[in-house]
Amino acid sequence: MKKILGVLLIVLVALSSWELPLWLAPATPAPTPSASGATLPGRFVATGAPAQAPEHNTGRSIQTTRAGRVWEVYFSVGQRVRKGQVLVKLAHSLQTVEQQHLQTQIKQQQALCLQLEAAASADLAAARTKLQDLQQKLSNTSPALAFEYVTAPEDGVMTSRSVLPGDYISSSQTVASFVAGMPADTTLLLSSVE
Repeated sequence: MKKILGVLLIVLVALSSWELPLWLAPATPAPTPSASGATLPGRFVATGAPAQAPEHNTGRSIQTTRAGRVWEVYFSVGQRVRKGQVLVKLAHSLQTVEQQHLQTQIKQQQALCLQLEAAASADLAAARTKLQDLQQKLSNTSPALAFEYVTAPEDGVMTSRSVLPGDYISSSQTVASFVAGMPADTTLLLSSVE
């Protein structure tokens, strides 16, 4: 039984690692509204287009600093937040050292191809083949995954949420809005029990 579970776990990890780059890539089609009017998760969300109808659209907006895929949302509407509290986790791709190296080689090879083309050299076909090989290697490499966090700019209460996990958002897009300041805490404290 443990062997079967181990094999299933390995298959699950392999499938998820194959699908992760596809999930991180931005979707090009416009968002598809559902029957309730909200966009479906995992679709591209245009700047300013809410992923779900906000309950209250009052207060200041909180925006992202870079584009990426919403990995997790750590707040709900009406929740009190503190300054610096993580609200949204974004996943974005970074170039690896190998990808940077390949891009440098491609630029050098393109310059060589232009020189050989101008000189009408016989080595042009070999240079173009090498250029195509380098471009193929670059397309086969996977980018590194990095996370960016959107935090609360100050203490306040969240009034709306405009993203869902799986949405691809652009930089400077509003992810939520909040009202600054904390309402008075009316929790009754018991100092002694009689």
